[in-house]
Amino acid sequence: MAKELYKNIIQRLPAALILAISLFGILYLQNIFLILTIILVVGFLLIKEWLILSDSNIDLKQLICFVSLIMLPIYFTESFLKLFIGITSIFWIGYGVCLILKKSPSFISFQNNYLGLFLVLGFLYGLIYLMLFSEFFDINKYFLLFVILFNTVLADVGAYLVGSIIGKTPLFPEISPNKTMEGFVGGVIFVLIFLLVIYFFNFMSLDLVMAALLSLPFAFVGDYFESQLKRDKSIKDSGSLIPGHGGIWDRLDSHIAVVPIFIFSTNLIV
Repeated sequence: MAKELYKNIIQRLPAALILAISLFGILYLQNIFLILTIILVVGFLLIKEWLILSDSNIDLKQLICFVSLIMLPIYFTESFLKLFIGITSIFWIGYGVCLILKKSPSFISFQNNYLGLFLVLGFLYGLIYLMLFSEFFDINKYFLLFVILFNTVLADVGAYLVGSIIGKTPLFPEISPNKTMEGFVGGVIFVLIFLLVIYFFNFMSLDLVMAALLSLPFAFVGDYFESQLKRDKSIKDSGSLIPGHGGIWDRLDSHIAVVPIFIFSTNLIV
């Protein structure tokens, strides 16, 4: 087991380091135009990968429509973003309840392109909201974005490491038999330590720390959501864009759920 864990870490490490350094550099520059451009590119890649997995033809009209939808926040107001993010959050909460009740909604499928578009837009609108309307959080928005993304990565890393070493109790074996309760607890502990450190050094207010904690379980909800999609389609990875990690959905599945839930939580708490 230790040898297999070491092999997997070595396989994933190069791409993970490149992504981490790139993200840190982009946020350090604090160039909002660059970040919004990257958000647009990420959205394209997410939708393209979903359409490929749904065996749909990708045409110019679909791409133009998608760009128009992403640009809607520029023409509408903060309230439009809040509404869409709130609706997306209700979906994720509902899916989390379905997981606990061991129910599987029939519309959860790569064949449902409307679902893919809806969830990607919820994620992108959450990122855009952070960049354009987060001044009232009384914190540097680039640092806040880093914390949200890093929290999700920590949850994933903690769950993987702890689950690989001592994991014995599958959480939802019918969806992903390799993900365990021990891994879930490990991921939570990793994030708790990080949040306690940044709160202790006054980098974040208690309200934002609480919002981060409320959104934490949805890192696992997003992960299980994509696992269900892949299991139904009998595939291991959503793509091969990122060496050692799979496709862009494989890398961002947890973020896609966490970002809107975090925004939703802050609007309730802050």
